[in-house]
Order: sequence, then structure tokens, then C-alpha cells
Amino acid sequence: MALEFGLSYQPEELYDVVIIGAGPAGTTAAIYTARGGLKTVVLYRAEGDGALGVTQKIENYPGVPGPVSGFELLQIMRDQAKSFGAEFVRGKVIATDFSDEVKKVFTIDGREFRGRSVIVASGAMERTNKFKGEEEFLGRGVSYCGVCDAAFFKDQPVAVIGEDDYAIEEAEFISRFASRVYFLVPGSRIKARDELVEDLRSRENIEILTRHRVLEIMGDQAVKGIRVKDVEGGSEKEIPLNGVFVFLGGTKPSVDFLMGQVEMTGDYCIVVNEEMMTSVPGVFAAGDVLCISIKQAVIAAADGCKAALAVDKFLSGKKKITSQW
Repeated sequence: MALEFGLSYQPEELYDVVIIGAGPAGTTAAIYTARGGLKTVVLYRAEGDGALGVTQKIENYPGVPGPVSGFELLQIMRDQAKSFGAEFVRGKVIATDFSDEVKKVFTIDGREFRGRSVIVASGAMERTNKFKGEEEFLGRGVSYCGVCDAAFFKDQPVAVIGEDDYAIEEAEFISRFASRVYFLVPGSRIKARDELVEDLRSRENIEILTRHRVLEIMGDQAVKGIRVKDVEGGSEKEIPLNGVFVFLGGTKPSVDFLMGQVEMTGDYCIVVNEEMMTSVPGVFAAGDVLCISIKQAVIAAADGCKAALAVDKFLSGKKKITSQW
């Protein structure tokens, strides 16, 4: 039975493969599928998204003399995939429908991407722990999407909790509506490109608070404020505001958009066979969503290569995987 999402999506063209995630696994997969003549689109959340995107220094990636930042390495890989014809489209994936031969992937802005196959390479950056009051006030002041909800907080103070490119980009969008944005960073620095951080600092209505940990989101019928702790000094204070946007990462596989359609372990790790195919024919997975014990960019890239070659076998009806050189 086809899934219904309650929105009027406008289907885009049919791709041979839709890749979810533009980290080393997804981008490597795109290099191979595009080079193999398959019409490929890669959907990604932010330019510097994922574990590699926020890594400051890489020196051990084969063939790329370091040091380079994770973001720079990603750009090299993406440019290579684009040179073979792969399309990279920014869009946060929120839902999928694998019930038919043609797979459907939906982004938060209402677009639908259709593919004869899908590779899930969305990484493992979701949070497992919630702030006190976060679930209670979800939809009543707590949000995970600035594009969706920023307009509801016009001329009101809000908090943005995060520390990477994605959080910065969302905060800057939210600042167009909110009277003031408190950008709360749990650690001592923002894990993003220098130019993005400088642009964030230049916004008059954005106040950056590093080393500040959220203790509680407070309110009654809706959010009224947050209680935070200055990790360095140890003091606590309450900040009156009306909205809290959470963009922190974690270590849980980013697979909520799969909606239970493929087999997973109890820890939300995707189960695949030796050819990287999930329990749904035509749907493959690669990288940290598999919960491999060694988290290295080169291993995720190898997974992406295997998934791409398996996609080629699946779509062409070959009896065995054909190597590319």
C-alpha cells in the first residue's frame, strides 16, 4: 500500500539512483554510479554536514596529502562526482516510500525525488538524549526546522542550539524573523568554517554563547524560556524567550525518514547483505548507518563504492558485480 503524507508533492524526473547523504559514503557512491552512466542525484542537508564535514584536520585519507579540513575533502569528492554528471541538491529528507518499484524520497520543502533505486548514506548524527522539557514543548515552541517554523516567531526572542554549519545556516535564516537569536554552543568553539562563523558574528540580532549547556526548556502552555549553565564559570541563569530550535548532533543513525520500511537492529542500525542491499529490493545502505565499529572516512567511502556497484548490478540485471577502473 502506498504511503500518504498529506501534502501535494510535485514529482521530479525519474533518476536511476537517489542517494541520501553527501558524506564520504554517499559521495563515493555518486562517483561510481554517475561514472557508470546512471542518472544520479544526491540529497544533502548542509554544505558541511555530517561527521566528516565538521572534522578540522584530515591527514590520512589515501591519495589526498594533508592536512586538509573535512569540508575541503568533501568538496574534492563532490567535485569529482559532479564531473561525471552527478547532481547535488540541498534538501533535508523527512520521509520515504519504498512500497512500489519506483522509490520516492520527500524533502522538507515539499519536493519529491523518484528513483529506480535508493542508497541510504545519511550517517549517524542523531541525538539519543533530549533536554528536559524538549519533548513536552515540541510543537509548542520547540522546533527542529527553521525554514518550517521561523515565521511563527516574528519579532520574538528565540534560542538556537547547535555548533556546526547546519546550525549556523538555520540560525541566520531564523534571525530574519526573530527579534533576537541566542546561539548556544555546548563546547568551546563552533565546529564550522571560519567564514560562516564570521558571518554569524556579524549579525546584530544574534548573540553567541559558547560553553553554555541547556539544563531545561521551561514554559506552561508554550515555551517561556530556558535555563542554561555556563560550563566554564559554573553559574546558571534563565533566558526569557518564546522559541527553541535544536540542531545538535549525536551518534544515533539518521534513519527516521525510513519510517521502519527496512530491517534494522534495536539500535536503529540498517541491516544489509553482502552487496549492501537492505531488506527492500532496490534500497541499499552505506557508511555509518550500518553502525560499523571503525568510523573512518575511507571505510565509509569503500561502503559507498560497494553499494554503487551493487546498484549497477541490480538495475542492469547482471549476474555479478562488475568492477570499475
